[in-house]
Amino acid sequence: MKINDILKTTAEKIGTPIYGLERKTARIRNGIGTEVSDILGWDVITRAKNNHCYENYVAQPPFLGITQPTPVPCPLGIIPFNTYKVGILEAVQLFHEQNGGGAFTEITLCWPLTHPATPEPYWYFRTNLGNDVIIGANTGHFIQQPIWTEEGIEA
Repeated sequence: MKINDILKTTAEKIGTPIYGLERKTARIRNGIGTEVSDILGWDVITRAKNNHCYENYVAQPPFLGITQPTPVPCPLGIIPFNTYKVGILEAVQLFHEQNGGGAFTEITLCWPLTHPATPEPYWYFRTNLGNDVIIGANTGHFIQQPIWTEEGIEA
């Protein structure tokens, strides 16, 4: 289901216009996957124009269904958005171009609120080896993570 469809359907179900998507997190078949077909659906949090957040489940095609949105506290550290260019099909293809592991155990899409300002939402993948792969949801670029050392963050 496309982001516009998620926002529209959620707005219809709660009777309030939706400002944007806060976060969507994959439910992965058997907890590990290699392809989009291993994603059963998404736990989605949206922010309404009344500044309240709602969570619901949205099935990943070819599965069908969406649950009734329920109020939840808005997540800290992320901002709502209503468009992105790199969908899950392309994100999974990009994921397989890295060398951090051949399968994913977690996938989340969100736009972190950081300084300096983050220019786009990110796809976050956790690999079967415990590595994190971050892909720009507009550019498709891999995002370099900081390396933690005993002295602090290595640039």
